[in-house]
Amino acid sequence: MKRFKLTILSFVGLLVTGACSDFLEEKSQDEVIPSTVTDYSEILLAYSNPGGYNMLSVLDDDIEINDLQYNNNENSIVKQHGGVFTWQPDMWEWENGIKDSYESTYTQIMGVNAVLDGVDDVEGSVEEKEVVKAQALGLRAYYYFMLVNLYGEPYNYNKKALGVPLKLTSALLENGITRNTVEEVYTRIVMDLEQASALFGKYSKRRGDFRINGTATDILLSRVYLYMEEWDRAIEAANRAIKTAEGLTDYTTVEAGNQFYMTTYELSEVEWLFDMSITNFPFVSSGDLLSKYTSGDKRETLWFDANGSISKRAQKSGWGPNRTIRISEAYLNRAEALVLSQNANIGEALADLNELRRHRIVGYQDISISDATILLGEIRVERRLELCFDGHRWFDLRRYGMPSISHDYKLKKNDAWVTYVLKEKDPLYTLPIPRAVILNNVKLEQNPSANAPERIGVPKSNL
Repeated sequence: MKRFKLTILSFVGLLVTGACSDFLEEKSQDEVIPSTVTDYSEILLAYSNPGGYNMLSVLDDDIEINDLQYNNNENSIVKQHGGVFTWQPDMWEWENGIKDSYESTYTQIMGVNAVLDGVDDVEGSVEEKEVVKAQALGLRAYYYFMLVNLYGEPYNYNKKALGVPLKLTSALLENGITRNTVEEVYTRIVMDLEQASALFGKYSKRRGDFRINGTATDILLSRVYLYMEEWDRAIEAANRAIKTAEGLTDYTTVEAGNQFYMTTYELSEVEWLFDMSITNFPFVSSGDLLSKYTSGDKRETLWFDANGSISKRAQKSGWGPNRTIRISEAYLNRAEALVLSQNANIGEALADLNELRRHRIVGYQDISISDATILLGEIRVERRLELCFDGHRWFDLRRYGMPSISHDYKLKKNDAWVTYVLKEKDPLYTLPIPRAVILNNVKLEQNPSANAPERIGVPKSNL
C-alpha cells in the first residue's frame, strides 16, 4: 500500500473534485510532502468545514414549509428536498436532490488522517504539533459522530448494529472496507476526543480562528457520553468545558432593533464556528417549535423573523461557516446527565437550567422543580429551543426513542397539502447508505431502510 500524501495545493483539488470514493480504493495519490507543522495546520483548516449536512435541517419536527413562498409553478427547492423531507428510502437518488453527507465526510476524514500520519515527522515545536494533532483528533471524532448517527442505529437502542467503516490512517486499501458496529465507532470517537482534550489541556486556550479547541472538544465529548448514557462522564466533560469557557452570552441585554448574528466569535459563548450547511426558503421553523418559546424569550425575536425564517441566525457577512458549538450545550448536557445519573442531583440540574434561561429570557424568575421527570422534560424542551438548527434535534429524537413525527408537503400553491408520517421507531430513523457508495465499496452492507416501501402521503383533510 502506498502512503497518502498531500500538498497545500493538492488538498484544494480534492475538495473541489470530491474525490471521496478514492479514499477507500487503491490508487496512487503521490504528491509533495508538507515539510512543516504550519503546512499541516493550513491543510487541516481546509478539512474543518465539511458542509453536506443540509438534510439535518429538514428531517426533524422543527421545520415546515412556508405556504407564502409558493406560486403557480413547482417550487424547485421543495422538490429538491422532497425525498429527505418525506423520508423516502431512495432519498439520495432523487433527480437534483440534496446530497448525502457520506462521501463528503469521508473526504474530510481522508485529509485529517493524512495530517495525523505526518505531523510528527515535520519541522515545528512540540506544542504546535500537539495542538494540530488535538485539532485533527477532535475533527475526526466529530466526523465519525455525524456519520454513525446518520447511518447507524441509535447507540442507546442497538449499539451492536452496523455503524460505518472506521478508517484511521491515510493508507489506501484495496477492495473496500466493512462497516464497524455502532459501539466500535463510539469507542473510537471517545478515544479521539479524550486524547484531544488531554493535548489541548496542556496549553493555553485558543479561540476565534475557526478551529476546534479544547472547550469545544469537551462540549462534544459531553454530548457523546450523553448519547451513550454514561451520565457521570458526561458531567465531567461538561464541567471541564464550562470551566474553560468565556461564559454564556446575555441575550437580554441586546437592544431591540440591533442586528444579531449567532455565527460570530463576538458572542462569548461561541467556541467553534464551522460548517457550511444551509436551510433554504421555503422551509421555516415549525409552529410547534415556535410555540414553545415563552414571553420575553429573546431567542425568538433575535433568531427568527415574523414568518419563522431562521435567516437572522446566518453568518455576519458573505459566505462562511454557519454552525456553532456553544457553551450553552454544556449546561444542557450536564443538566440532563445530573437528572439521570445514579447519583442524581436535582438541585444542580435545576441551577443549570435557570442559569441558561436567565441569559435568554427578559425578567426571568428562577423556577423550582423537585420532580425528576418534570425537570427532565423542562431540560429537553430547553434543549430544543436553544439548539434548534445546529444539527441536534434529529439526533435527539433518535435517542429519545424515535417518536412518530409528520411533515405536510406540496409542490405548488394550489396543490392540496399531503401529510407524510415517520412512524415510531421507523426504519428511516437510520438513513439508507447512498447506492453509489454501495457500488463503490462491495464490502458495505446496506441499511434495511433502503428497502422500505415508498412513502405515500395522505391528504391532510383526511387526517
